[in-house]
This record gives sequence, C-alpha cells and structure tokens, in this order.
Amino acid sequence: MAAGLTLAGGTVANMDGFADWLPNLHALVIHLPLGLLVTAGGTDLLAMLRRNPATVVRTSTGLYVMGTMTLILAYVTGRTAAPEVYTPGLAHALVAQHWDRALWCVWYFGSVTLGRLVLHFRGTSLTRTITAGLSVAGLAGFAALAVTAELGGRLVYEYGVGVAAPTGPETGATDSEGQRSPAGLNSTGVVDATGPSPSR
Repeated sequence: MAAGLTLAGGTVANMDGFADWLPNLHALVIHLPLGLLVTAGGTDLLAMLRRNPATVVRTSTGLYVMGTMTLILAYVTGRTAAPEVYTPGLAHALVAQHWDRALWCVWYFGSVTLGRLVLHFRGTSLTRTITAGLSVAGLAGFAALAVTAELGGRLVYEYGVGVAAPTGPETGATDSEGQRSPAGLNSTGVVDATGPSPSR
C-alpha cells in the first residue's frame, strides 16, 4: 500500500501523487488559461477606449502569451490524464469531442498570440483599426473556449470523469474490473441496479 498522510478523518493524501481532491495535474492547471485569456480579452476592450492603446495592448499581449502557454499545458495534461482516470462508457464520445475542441483552441489562440507578437516585435503602430481587429480576433476564440469548457464540465459533473471514486462499501457500484463508479455506474456507463443503494 502506498504511503499516505492520515488524519482523524482518514487518509487525505497519497505521497506518490496528489491529494485525493486533486486527482491529476489537469485539474490544477485548467483554470489558468481560462482566467488569463478572458482577462486578456477584457484588456483589449479597455485598449479600444484609450487614445494611445500601445501600453494596454502590450499588457494584453503578455496575458495572451501566458494564457496560450498554460492552454497548451492544460491540453497536454488532459491527454496524459485521460487513460488514468475513471471514464464511464457513455462518456467516451464526449471525451473525444472535448479533445478536438481543446486542440482547436490551442491552434487558434496560438495563431492569435503569434500574430500579436509579430506586430509587437515589428514595432507596428497600433491604430484604432488594428486594436479593434486584435480585440475581435481574441473574442472570436472565446466561443470555442466556452464550448470546450462546457464539455469538460459535463465530463466531470455528469459522468464523474477525473473524480476520485468512492471507496466505502456503502456507496457507488463496482464495475467489471472492480473499480467503483462515483455515480453508481458500471464500466459501460449504465446504472447498476444490483449494487447497494447509496446511504441517505
């Protein structure tokens, strides 16, 4: 048995990995690109109100760089975590959609960020037209980012993907491989009516 940190309420952390409430690195980093990119988009909108938007646009470009880097990290950690977490059968199609949308977001925001860096290092004068174009380009990607985040949320809250399965005998159901489902689902994503009912 792996060593863990044990308190009065039971084992709360495994010394070989993350705490039980943080099943994988993807869960830790996924909110970073969302916050950074949304903040960058808001900064771009603020730049449109300035007579001289250069300083504000430089700030938003820095936010786009950090947001895109953490977005790539979130994508890689998500792909790495996928084989390691419990995934009911009915969730596999949704996982594939989530991957596809996430990869599209990586390419899109990578291209937007690269374009902004080219303008920055070329010393291009930022007119209102260019500033508005940069803002629209960023905001257009937020729709895809929102859809991707919504799919990820459904995987967690509807199917329990990436959520530590309950280990007590009083909750959940056991699938064909002996792994317990957080929602009482078996390995095909179907509710197991033969298992013990959750305690109330």
